[in-house]
Amino acid sequence: MALVTTVSTTPLTTLLYPLWYQKKLEAWKRGDIDWDGNDLRQSSDSQVDSLQKIQSSQVRKLLVYLRLESLPSLFTFIALLGGDKPAPVPKVHKSKTATLQAIDETTSASSDANAKRPLEVYGVRMLPLTERTSSVMKVSETDEYATRDPVVNAFRTFAQLNDVAVSGSVAIIPESSFADELTSKASDLATDLVLIPWAENGTVAEGDSSLGSGESTRNRFSSGAHTSFVTQALENALCNVAVFVNSGFGGPPLSDKERRLNRTASHLSSLNLAEVSVSPVADRSHHIFFPFLGGVDDRVALRFVLQLARNSNITATILHVKIDSVAEEAKAPTVVAESSTPRPAASRTSTKSHIAPVVAPATQAEDAAFLHALRDSLPATLADRVAFGEIVTAAPVASVLEEARTEVGQSPGNAGDLVVLGRNREAQLGEEEAGDIARTLGGLAESVILGGVRASVLVVQAAGRGLET
Repeated sequence: MALVTTVSTTPLTTLLYPLWYQKKLEAWKRGDIDWDGNDLRQSSDSQVDSLQKIQSSQVRKLLVYLRLESLPSLFTFIALLGGDKPAPVPKVHKSKTATLQAIDETTSASSDANAKRPLEVYGVRMLPLTERTSSVMKVSETDEYATRDPVVNAFRTFAQLNDVAVSGSVAIIPESSFADELTSKASDLATDLVLIPWAENGTVAEGDSSLGSGESTRNRFSSGAHTSFVTQALENALCNVAVFVNSGFGGPPLSDKERRLNRTASHLSSLNLAEVSVSPVADRSHHIFFPFLGGVDDRVALRFVLQLARNSNITATILHVKIDSVAEEAKAPTVVAESSTPRPAASRTSTKSHIAPVVAPATQAEDAAFLHALRDSLPATLADRVAFGEIVTAAPVASVLEEARTEVGQSPGNAGDLVVLGRNREAQLGEEEAGDIARTLGGLAESVILGGVRASVLVVQAAGRGLET
């Protein structure tokens, strides 16, 4: 009997007090949330304190889930989030300069470094634990293994070269515990945002097969295990979460013939045509398109877009999408206020135009006031790179797709464009109608990802939203 009690204690405790409940209880005891899951640390937004909240809500601590195939896009994203790098100070040989001048340069450099708080990025690489002896040995040597892991070391080196405070670790755990490990790490570090890259090969564990194969591409959005991992991470996280679906972010793929260096092929060089060098990205700019439909997730996403726009290589279009409920009931066509571009053929994808956020009129007024306050208080340094627009439509998804196709992907030679969306749980389809992506990231995100938009997609969820289930 004692043996049965001992063995059954842990499963029964986990069943009666699941991880999401334990995290909710801890946040409630700290006073971060009320018992219904509402965040008590954030008051209602207003025009008076909006600018202060922009500064206080900047992402200062970022937790990144490191995957080998996602490193190029993650490197680009982190570099942009860290802002513009300061201009390097020319070095002078110690025998060519006076001591006083060296002291002055050191003082000015240290004062500039203290004036700007660097972005803190924590990278965690999770490897699946198997029953093999080698895996058990790696678990017992996790700390030493982290110092030798090539992915973590590459991440550390990149971050340090881009003036980012960095820390990396390795966790060797069962695949079923990946989401719990990620959210627990974020809670322990008190991070502002968790960045989860969507797997290129559609699997939870890193694959060693050809990532660009047709089979891998088809499986990218159809893996039940991976969508369950992302969904669980979104539901358990207490901080803001962003899911990044990469599509050439950081530059066109290596197979793009337009980026190859031109050279004359001889008899000898023709044997190595497959090894043609690829030129660097000449245009390092990015364009961000963000449709603001309202809600808590969209407010967090808006602040995040404005933080990204502080980088001088980024331009952004923020489009306020107003839903015309009267026209929707009458099945009236979409009314676009600032764009007369004809919509592309609907045969490219199913737009599911009946997906629409359910937002109360009072909330719509608050969202409009919040958006206008941020627009009016936009710093002068961002005024030339950020544009605000507005449309009134009865078919929000179709209109967003139309605007996205005309906004992003217009500069094929740049370093990749980005569409930012709020997850908007209340806008999801019913379980019987929604696909895997819609149930995980929302119906609008599914339409944009599968709608032929030539850009990467970032889906943002506000802190504590997963507790609302």
